[in-house]
Amino acid sequence: MSVSENLAVQMHQQDTDYYCGAACAQMVLETIGAGLLDQDDLYADNHSHSTLDPGWYTGPDGLQWTLMDRRPPTFTNYFALYALDTEDLISRKLCWTIRHYQVAPIALVYGWAHWITVRGYTASAHPISSSDNGYAIEAFDINNPWPPTPSFYTPALAPPPPHNAGDGCGTGGDRGIANEHVTYATWQSTYMTGVPAGYWNGKFVALCDPEPPAPRGGRMREAPKRRGKGDLIEPRTAAEFAVAGMRDYGLFEREDWGSILRKAKPRPGMMVQRLDRLDSYYALVPFEANRGIVAMAAVDGRWGDYMQAALLPKPRRAGSWLTLEQAFKSILGKRIELGDRKGRLLVRKQSVCMYPHLVWRPCLESLSPYFPFYMFTIGGHRLYVRIDGPVFASLTLDLKGI
Repeated sequence: MSVSENLAVQMHQQDTDYYCGAACAQMVLETIGAGLLDQDDLYADNHSHSTLDPGWYTGPDGLQWTLMDRRPPTFTNYFALYALDTEDLISRKLCWTIRHYQVAPIALVYGWAHWITVRGYTASAHPISSSDNGYAIEAFDINNPWPPTPSFYTPALAPPPPHNAGDGCGTGGDRGIANEHVTYATWQSTYMTGVPAGYWNGKFVALCDPEPPAPRGGRMREAPKRRGKGDLIEPRTAAEFAVAGMRDYGLFEREDWGSILRKAKPRPGMMVQRLDRLDSYYALVPFEANRGIVAMAAVDGRWGDYMQAALLPKPRRAGSWLTLEQAFKSILGKRIELGDRKGRLLVRKQSVCMYPHLVWRPCLESLSPYFPFYMFTIGGHRLYVRIDGPVFASLTLDLKGI
């Protein structure tokens, strides 16, 4: 029988599109008694002390310095920077930090792109020491500070910032998602993928407790249940697979999920293609109750494996995401700035090719798989309309610590 540990870590979204490290520091420091610190100040500390590898917005060394410098006197432990050789080793460090120290670690995900707070896990058993590798990890619960606060896009919507106990970050409003559940298979394949180059090349990085990591060769997770046959699954089939997978992982029995999921019905899935991986797809399945969408789940678009889910404490109206037709109308007849002094592109109805599926890859414009894009081709140019409305002429890649 599986066991879980889930810490109470208030969600705070990042104030800009590159403040993920500051937002994670804000969340963790608040939980250990430092108060709700300003993200501008935290980012300044992160950035100015990221010295081991140039080019980082928030480097691992800078984030560690900030956590150590801003911890309150009553917090007698310290935050250690771990850059380990395998994903398994760093993931066990996350579990032990949560279980024994009751502090949420901060993990570097999507290569070197993004910082998230890991506040909980599900496993075959709780770790009994930092060197315990006899349990199998099944899932993580995370706070992803992306997307930025609504005030970043529209200053009139402030606050936040400033943040407070009831600021609404991640409560399922126009933007922001809290309470995300990620299967360990998805954690391995999509999130904790290792630093691709530079000082921490080939390492798996997180800020954790100071105890030594577990030895190699720990118990591995079971292979995911494959319900599909390899072809792209149908929208209604995706919904069925999402419910089955969430039941397999016990979400309907969890106190924070079950009371909401049992009153909701899955809607047909929306297929999303990964732009950074060959022949890779996932389907997003909304769960709708009387007042709107209350949860989202993702399943593999070919095999039907349950991948992850997000609970929206505040229902979101069903029409808050664009359809393909609405996305097309939002750019039709517009002049889109291409950037880098390439000029502006007039979107003519007769020249647009609409891609049939949503698309996604980790990038500055979307660091959450719940915010994919509609893609339109016009001659040699691509336009991306994010599912919540913003339009981009390109996707920004290979940024460090945003």
